[in-house]
Parts: sequence; structure tokens; C-alpha cells
Amino acid sequence: MRKIKQKLYIALFIITALVLLAIYGYRIEPNLFVVTRHQLNPEIVSNHASLKIVQVSDLHLKKFSDRAQKIAEQVNQLQPDIVVFTGDSIDRAEQIGGYDRFLSLLDRQTAKYAILGNWEYKSRADLALLKQIYTTYNCQLLVNESVLYKQGDRNLLITGIDDLVSNPDLIKSLQNINPNPNHLLLAHSPANLDDFSKDELQKLAEYKPQYMLTGHTHGGQISFFGFAPIRPPRSGDYVSGWYQINSLSLYVSRGLGISVLPMRIGAVPEIGYFEWFLK
Repeated sequence: MRKIKQKLYIALFIITALVLLAIYGYRIEPNLFVVTRHQLNPEIVSNHASLKIVQVSDLHLKKFSDRAQKIAEQVNQLQPDIVVFTGDSIDRAEQIGGYDRFLSLLDRQTAKYAILGNWEYKSRADLALLKQIYTTYNCQLLVNESVLYKQGDRNLLITGIDDLVSNPDLIKSLQNINPNPNHLLLAHSPANLDDFSKDELQKLAEYKPQYMLTGHTHGGQISFFGFAPIRPPRSGDYVSGWYQINSLSLYVSRGLGISVLPMRIGAVPEIGYFEWFLK
């Protein structure tokens, strides 16, 4: 009889733990977000202030909400020089108005750059309208394009690559562009790096970008001590955090939203904050 009671207590404990974990995964963690802070080129001694970059990735905005407003407020509080949106900003084409409202809350004077993710394509969002909305809020949509951001007598070359579900083209992105000692790549999926052609790899070796910011994986959404059993297609072998690929430092953001499975466990949503000491 005692053994039966022990087994019942163990079963009850396991069931209770699973229920609490499910509640946490569905109701609590998806609504959290943290700011992760990173220093780029910290070895450089400079009298110049660092360039402050905030990364907003995988927002997956389904509708405007109090959480979206809090995210916008946090971005403003960080007082960045640049905000970059690394794809999957919206989840449904009909909610593009909610994303318009989100962008309207950000400091209009702050320079912003965006790329497309797979969900902008999957949701069949009106990309012309999306580009127009970005332009309204001082944001340039980069689709296989590069732009030079100037800070005093120094500058940063930003290259935005199209998503893997479309037509990413690094060579086109750098056409008629001079190499720059400060060069940032933006791509939605980290697997873009594994998909470069031989010619594109040669172009990488020529231009030598130092950093690449990506998202897409959501950190697996469900992660057990860094192990993510399920990740979106085209994630490659990447989960989240920093990876060193030859001379290129790759950062994979856990992003802010959820997709397909409406829960997060062990992959707390994040806003990335980067201080770049320009050469």
C-alpha cells in the first residue's frame, strides 16, 4: 500500500510540474523580454563614442498590444543611433497596420534599417506598402542592398541580404560599393552564411565584414539548457548567441515573438543592444 501511495505522489508531482511548465511556456515566457548587451571591437581604443545599435528581430506581430508598446518604449530608452529589424516583423498580412503603429512609437529621428524574413513572404504581405511604411518612419528596407551610415568622420557599411525563401544575392548587395573597415551584414536566417556560393565567399573574403546579425531560430522557442530539439527550417546548425565563422562574428538573436507553436521555454525573448567601436 505504501509503495502505491509513493507512486501516486510521484505521478501527481510529475503531472503538476508539467502543468506548471505548460502554463509558464504559454502564458509567461512569451510575454517577457530582456535586453542582451554586447560590445563589438572592444579592443579598439578610441576617443570617439561607440555606435549604439539595437536589433529587433522576429517580432511576429499578430496585432498591436501593450507588449508591443513596451518593446517600443524599451527601444527608445536605450537611445540607439541605429535600429535594425532583421525580419519576420509581421505574422499576418492584414496586421500590417499594427506594425505601422509600432513603428510610429519609435523615435522618428533614429536611423533605421530593415530586411525581410520568411514570414513577410509567407504571409503574402504587401511589400510595396511595407516599404512605404518603413520610409515614413525613417527606415530603409534593404533587399540585397547596402547603405553607408555616417557618424562624424567615421562610417558603417550596412549590407542587407534577402531571405533564403526568396533570392539572396550578396554580390548584388555589394555592387558598386567600396570595402569598408566597419562593415555589418544583416540576414534573417543564420543559414544564409552556409548558403553562399563560391563567388559570394570570395566577395566575403574581399570585403571582410566583421559582424553579421541574424534571427529566425527563436532560440528554438523550447530550449533545455541550450539544446533546442525543434527549430525552423533553414536554421542550419545555429540556435542562438555568438558563433565565430572564420573572421566573421555571427550573432543569432532569440527574437521577440512566437511562431507556429504558441509557447517559449528556456528561450526568453530578447532585444539586442550592441556598442560598436568604429575603426
